[in-house]
Amino acid sequence: MTIKIKKQIERKIVLENKEEGITERESSWTGEIKGYNSFPSGRVVGSGLSFIHDNGITISHWQGEFKTDDKKQDLTFKGRDVNKSGKFVVLRTYFTKSETLAWMNGLVCIIRGQFETSVGVFNGTGYELIL
Repeated sequence: MTIKIKKQIERKIVLENKEEGITERESSWTGEIKGYNSFPSGRVVGSGLSFIHDNGITISHWQGEFKTDDKKQDLTFKGRDVNKSGKFVVLRTYFTKSETLAWMNGLVCIIRGQFETSVGVFNGTGYELIL
């Protein structure tokens, strides 16, 4: 699958801890997923909290909704990511009550990518993690 986060809806600093060198930020965003094989294409809406460290590392906790392009299937997801120098890696899992997409319930994916600062877009490629 490929992921393109096209628009950050909101970004808000909620806490700055200068003593520990950490800034907390709330963000929300929308994006598109281009599926591969049986992994469906669709749109995602997500939000979460990021911890921005003064050494250049950002660690984020995300959750959101994924609707397939045919709008017949709904999934939710939760994920964690680490970002440094505009490059990121995400560990994400999906949850659904859909019988059609039951195989995705608990699916774990690794997504790697980068942030294109010139256009404000996150692009990534996801892979199923076989455990």
